[in-house]
Amino acid sequence: MSSFTQISPHYEDLMVGVPYTMWVGYLKLLWANFDVKPKEVLEVCCGTGKLCRLLALDDYEATGVDISESMVEEGNKIAKKNGLYIRLYCQDAAEMKLGRKFDAAFSFFDSLNYLADPLRCARAIARTAEHLKPGGLFAFDVNTPYAFEQRMFDQEDMRPQIKVRYSWKGDWDADAKICNVKMKFWVGTTAFEEVHTQRAHSIDELTGWMSDAGFVSIRCYDAFTLDPPRGRSDRIHIVGSTKPTAD
Repeated sequence: MSSFTQISPHYEDLMVGVPYTMWVGYLKLLWANFDVKPKEVLEVCCGTGKLCRLLALDDYEATGVDISESMVEEGNKIAKKNGLYIRLYCQDAAEMKLGRKFDAAFSFFDSLNYLADPLRCARAIARTAEHLKPGGLFAFDVNTPYAFEQRMFDQEDMRPQIKVRYSWKGDWDADAKICNVKMKFWVGTTAFEEVHTQRAHSIDELTGWMSDAGFVSIRCYDAFTLDPPRGRSDRIHIVGSTKPTAD
């Protein structure tokens, strides 16, 4: 079974322990560090749109795109139930066409690793640039080769009291820089399986694609800091802005 299909209605229960407010706080730190004050924000590979909903609560106009129709449907359902107005669309990030531009964009939770074809990842970055206003900021994070070497996807939580139990096993191919993760889930007495594939894009590849897309002032950070990446960084953030309008 492909990724983000059967897990979609249970995704937010699976991710209940994720410190979403910390991620939003770090995003705002990056905006402040680049002196960007966005109002209209685009999330690329938004999943169920949890971060979009948190931004909407702070009066940002949040829009998200994701390739998984079931994740987008679930996200729109949750937003409507909570009386939040966000726009979530089912689109491939590499072919994104929204017909408008935004003040800032972001893609979190190692979403770009899922664009395992380097050409598609580069195109997604280019499409994001096309959807940003002059001076618009794009921030994203990726898992590093070190993270895959350390078998970060080998995880299990089978506690009976949690809503979604899981057991994950990764198969890391260092030559191809590809990790295929067999994910088994249990919800009550129902069991199902998905296979998730990620590629460890290098910093040079990612910053090169950013530059090719027209981004400037490109910076790389160790996860959730403003410090440069280290040899043992398991997650890095990369940030860049489109060229500002000439004075």
